[in-house]
Amino acid sequence: MSKLAAARAAQQTATGRLGATQLTWLLLSMVGMFPLAAMAALALIVLVIIILLSGSQLTSYSPDPESTLGPGAGGSVLTQLAGGDGRGRFDSSGVPDADLVAPIEAAARECDLLTPVILAAQIEYASDFDADKEGQEGRKGLSQLTPEVFAQYGEDDDDSGEASALDPEDSIHAHARWFCHLAEETQRMLDDKKVVGDHLTLTLMAWDQGTAAVEAQGGMPVILLDSYPFRVRGLFAGYTVGGTDTSTASPTPSVPPRAGSNKRVVPEGDGTVLTGSTFDAMFPGRNAFYTYAGLTDAMATFPAFATTGDERTRKRELAAFLANVDHETEGLVHVDEIDRAAWGTYCDGSRPYGCPAGRTAYHGRGPLQLSWNYNYQAAGDALGVDLLGNPDLVASDPAVAWRTALWFWMTQSGAGTTTPHAAITGGAGFGGTVRSINGALECGGGNPGQVRDRVDAYRRFTEVLGVDPGDEGTLSC
Repeated sequence: MSKLAAARAAQQTATGRLGATQLTWLLLSMVGMFPLAAMAALALIVLVIIILLSGSQLTSYSPDPESTLGPGAGGSVLTQLAGGDGRGRFDSSGVPDADLVAPIEAAARECDLLTPVILAAQIEYASDFDADKEGQEGRKGLSQLTPEVFAQYGEDDDDSGEASALDPEDSIHAHARWFCHLAEETQRMLDDKKVVGDHLTLTLMAWDQGTAAVEAQGGMPVILLDSYPFRVRGLFAGYTVGGTDTSTASPTPSVPPRAGSNKRVVPEGDGTVLTGSTFDAMFPGRNAFYTYAGLTDAMATFPAFATTGDERTRKRELAAFLANVDHETEGLVHVDEIDRAAWGTYCDGSRPYGCPAGRTAYHGRGPLQLSWNYNYQAAGDALGVDLLGNPDLVASDPAVAWRTALWFWMTQSGAGTTTPHAAITGGAGFGGTVRSINGALECGGGNPGQVRDRVDAYRRFTEVLGVDPGDEGTLSC
């Protein structure tokens, strides 16, 4: 019995020592893991603070006049983290069925906000490009629209004799019309200050939840993880040249716009040759804000631009406009006037409408640096946009920015006696366009260096477009 008792005592002692050893190692392990846990918690706290402090500014475009180069000059932190704005150059190789590429490109011209990248990403999310998919609530086809939505927005876009959600082209175009309707509704809510967030996020949110839900929630100030907008944006890279490249230049559309579209395509060989690749070559260091799509949209607003006269005249006008743009923005780099000290000098208080956005709000913006409250008022009236009340639209909406530039080019004589359009198409030459833009400030010996810079750009662009610059005597002013 004594031996048995001794054995039991030894066993208990050994067991007790083992338990103490295990406990010691456990404590040491916990202490060793504490720094990692603390670092993870700290990182989470920092992220939350950043989001709370930044608010909706993280999801909206607000160009910084001090930042002038490349995609970093615009866009937002969370937008880029979530996948970008979908305005990069379309990589059609991401579409599994090559026959769907042309309809996607055509349908994406339905409105300014929509792009082929966005459209393709939404289709992937909805059906994974399964044209025969039938989902819940009677949803059918590539875009999985409800029967009610397709009945309202679906048309016989493929000319098959009937509109069907199971016809890929019909589904894609109905998708685009519905998206653009939602874009109009969310823009209205933004204009009425009923919601916060960036336009694309709000439109994707409306696609998923409906416009009533968007308004009830007050929008989406930040792009929430696991939300539909975040998930769709996560697919953008698969349809963007360069993957995460945020360049907003678009290639030349390969198909004409659908009937009734207000988009003007600039095809090869019509005398106004300006493809996406040519545009990129002209402005290799441009700010991503200045999009090719925005330019072609603006050209649709002014159909006489670069279509007046013979082919040589049309090319010269295109080169002349872009040369002056190049000079005004230093190669499409600057969105806002870089001389901030001058920002408060463009308010003419004698005008009856005054300067409702503030005395410093009417500085130069856009491709031709629109400035002065009366020019914002006149341009806004002509374009149907409240630029007097919201002049920052010229620095936040690429299409509006390009339209203001063409508005001046086509309709304003500026410091001259004729419009730049009339000057270049009527025989006054490139020098006539410079006189209309800056008059005595540069012409007649006012600043020959500035004029020379414009002329150099004009020569460079006419060479790119394959046309002679015209009579040497008309190049300067």
